[in-house]
Amino acid sequence: MKHVFLISDRMKGICIKVSVGVLCFLAVAVNFSGCEKNGSNEAESFFFYIINNREATRRLSSIMYHRGDTSHSVERFKLVHISDPHLSGWSGDNHYTYPENLIESVTFANQHRLRINAMVETGDHISQSSVKDARQWMISFFHYLYHDNRIPTFSCYGNHDSNIEKKEDYLPASELAAHVHFYRNHPIQKPFSDRSYYYADVPDPQGGMIRFIALDMLDQPGSEYNTLHYAVFSQEQINWLARVALREEMTERHSVILLTHFPVQMSAWGGKAPGGGQPLVPSYLFNGNFLYPWEMIPDIVEAFRTRSFLKGTYPNGFYPERPGVLADFDFTDATGEFVCYLGGHAHCFALFDVQNTGASLAPQKMILCTNQAPSESSSPLNKVVRREKTISSNSFNIYAIDTNEKKVYITFFGAYLPADDPSFPQVMEFSYL
Repeated sequence: MKHVFLISDRMKGICIKVSVGVLCFLAVAVNFSGCEKNGSNEAESFFFYIINNREATRRLSSIMYHRGDTSHSVERFKLVHISDPHLSGWSGDNHYTYPENLIESVTFANQHRLRINAMVETGDHISQSSVKDARQWMISFFHYLYHDNRIPTFSCYGNHDSNIEKKEDYLPASELAAHVHFYRNHPIQKPFSDRSYYYADVPDPQGGMIRFIALDMLDQPGSEYNTLHYAVFSQEQINWLARVALREEMTERHSVILLTHFPVQMSAWGGKAPGGGQPLVPSYLFNGNFLYPWEMIPDIVEAFRTRSFLKGTYPNGFYPERPGVLADFDFTDATGEFVCYLGGHAHCFALFDVQNTGASLAPQKMILCTNQAPSESSSPLNKVVRREKTISSNSFNIYAIDTNEKKVYITFFGAYLPADDPSFPQVMEFSYL
């Protein structure tokens, strides 16, 4: 039996007929093992992976070396960014028993010829379900994220990961932190062994270190706040961010990337913020909000960037009478520089300015990565057509960070071209200083 696949991504009009039997042979030959496990479906998926891999490799090849480096001796820091896998029992591409898109992402990142320096995942590892299912899906996510993964890989939790839609199904913070500690293939440093926030340093090919700081938006001792809809950052975590993660063993050659699931901006919910406040405006933060003002973390980052003081109180949006988060931080002698935030949640790619109070600096930037599973691509902001078992099934971001130029270059694996914008660029770039 023959199958016909239509190839897009600036390859319109090309139609390739491939025998499933031949595909299965190829899959086994390269040790992909999908055909042996699940038959012709994995053979087809492998075929789509081959096409996407070729195109993504071509794009990455155009940005992986320092500009003007014809000898290919000055590599940029290369980073794969995935988000919102939503492993479940119903998503065909990211079914927890064999999450094809997650496996593809790890396979791509570990190709020796690409010399990827690190990989990150920015939350919503699973979808909501019973506590029994959620635990099984979470274990599967971490297993496949680290199985056969040889490069430094870091993740942060998202709003679905506490499984808090029903209080009886809640996954406690201690259980989630245990996953962070058990599944890791690169040293992480943190002062609190029972927390899910941490930082880690990865060598930069251009010299110095890239410091990844992973925040935990589920940071509460119990289940008082519904973290499906509200990000909670404790006083303890904020102190750690300002006094440890942005200070400890930092040098002038450190470049900081901050991982946090929610887009760092004002919520898209209509009306007022919980407890009052300014009217809310459209943003990528739909169906979500921050317990404390969204500006809190950007204010800390801006004080770090401008080598200044930050002093003030950020009130509790639900209970104004309760103590807020206190900021009393001195960055006047800080070292290192901030690159950007990486996140997800909106199920679409986005690059936007966060906030800038330092007139001499470029605006803070945040990059969102789209969701992995097409079954979860219902966001009204997602203009990229996604279909399971096609070349558009998978999608994630690839970055080349040039710490000499102070620039980030962005390209894509799989589906990325918006249906309403055929001129959308294959490669984007921005300056962070």
